[in-house]
Amino acid sequence: MPNLTSIFLAIVLVFFGIMVLSRAPLIMTAREEVVFERVANMNKSESYHSNAVEVDGLFFETLVPERVVHVHKYEKETPVQFGFRITNQASTPYRFELQRFLPELSDPHRRLIKINGINRNTSTQAEESDIPLIIPGDSLEFLMTTKIRWYRKDWFQLLGQVMYGGFWTFNNLKPGKYQVRFSYENLLTKKEMLLYKGRTEVDSFWTGKITTPFAQLRLR
Repeated sequence: MPNLTSIFLAIVLVFFGIMVLSRAPLIMTAREEVVFERVANMNKSESYHSNAVEVDGLFFETLVPERVVHVHKYEKETPVQFGFRITNQASTPYRFELQRFLPELSDPHRRLIKINGINRNTSTQAEESDIPLIIPGDSLEFLMTTKIRWYRKDWFQLLGQVMYGGFWTFNNLKPGKYQVRFSYENLLTKKEMLLYKGRTEVDSFWTGKITTPFAQLRLR
């Protein structure tokens, strides 16, 4: 009789162990799927949020292809490029007026440098490329070509074009570590614009105000 009891208990323990082992992979698999999905979503989100500002499903980033620019003192001009990327993760196509993005510069002490107005020496019409429509899921990159000009013994000027024939300047700059970003504001969804085909009403403009994150720009 004791032998039968021992055998019965052994069978029960073996059966229970088989059930536990057979269920364990299912529990682990379900947990792994949940963790994998969470990590995948985090990576997708962080790829935009790490260096971008999000508004209305639109992600704005500052681009500086060359973070260190060597300013040659005895050359007349030194080209500098920086710009921005807009990624549309919303469900609506939006249009932007690229020439209304204005740069902002901070000095090595992280104080904003005042832009020297927007002067105009000519007036040009808008091109289709100036007002691109970004459809959902697409990105647009825009790089502004600026230049550095020495105008005193130890000072230089950063100059760029904007607003269809206008130009801006940052004066009294010295070699050092700066930061650059862009600001943009638009209040109208529809605008009457002077294009190559004459005055035309253009719609689908995004309305709002945005400032992109700072990106480092070192001038040596």
